Amino acid sequence: MQIFRHTEDRELSLQGSVATLGNFDGIHLGHQALLRSAVDDARRLGNPSVVLTFEPHPLKVLAPERAPKLLLAHKDKMQLFQSFGVDVVVVQHFDASFASLGAEEFVHTILVERLKIKKVWVGRDLRFGQGRKGRVDDLIRWGRERKFEVGVMEPVVVNGVRVSSSHIRQLLAEGRVEKVEPMLGRYHFVSGRVVSGHRRGRELGFPTANISSRTEVLPSDGIYATLFQIEEKKLPSVSNIGVNPTFGDGPRTVESFILDYQNDLYGKPVRLSFLRRIREEKKFASVDQLVAQMAADVASARAVFDELRLTGEASVSG
Repeated sequence: MQIFRHTEDRELSLQGSVATLGNFDGIHLGHQALLRSAVDDARRLGNPSVVLTFEPHPLKVLAPERAPKLLLAHKDKMQLFQSFGVDVVVVQHFDASFASLGAEEFVHTILVERLKIKKVWVGRDLRFGQGRKGRVDDLIRWGRERKFEVGVMEPVVVNGVRVSSSHIRQLLAEGRVEKVEPMLGRYHFVSGRVVSGHRRGRELGFPTANISSRTEVLPSDGIYATLFQIEEKKLPSVSNIGVNPTFGDGPRTVESFILDYQNDLYGKPVRLSFLRRIREEKKFASVDQLVAQMAADVASARAVFDELRLTGEASVSG
């Protein structure tokens, strides 16, 4: 998969393409439907599949106070695009100049002249161009005039709820991680690197890996049954997000106790997937009470792994 940083990149030379465009934050089932449709049509037509996405998120430029935290770090988004068979990703730098492009100018200059689209797949609620004035009906009309097809994807509904990045963020803010899995088609994960911590867990008999997360959206504070991925291994673990109130509120951290695993992980890149929330974070009157609760948390997590048939090294998506 090729990645370009701007539609004006001189190395971006297309004779034709099947494209899809958007922020793709989370790459949920709705996004996945667009990606699969673009990839399938590109193969059928003999053209490369192209994803046009934007960085930073447009709201960070247009309305910073409303800009959302992102469900996926940039590197993870690129890896997921590749997993769906995308040939080319154009990460368009979004700034005031780009935002000033009118809807028709965007279609003519970016989609037709630069990407040479033969077909473009979009969601029904697409808004594009200056002031978000462009609509799907406009795109279809200009497609007829400029000889490209438009595929329109209807919203994806799961358990009676429309799948959206904003709804997924809300569920994660409530700690309802099991509810986002059907919407993502995988568990929500954070990625980062193992860094040094206070080493309290080792002293308490529960050594933890402290993760410096590059993912912006974390589930709400609490204790979770998780999968700790190191290289290709996905290991059952119990993770805490929070401020460790028993020891005096500190900075918010992500720490994982990996079941039945002893190897040194410092400095290693990891991915942590959230299966189920066990309980909220709380302050204990004594360290002994905390240790007893940690043992109970491990037992609760093992019950989750047994229920999901995840024992030892797990083999699941996400």
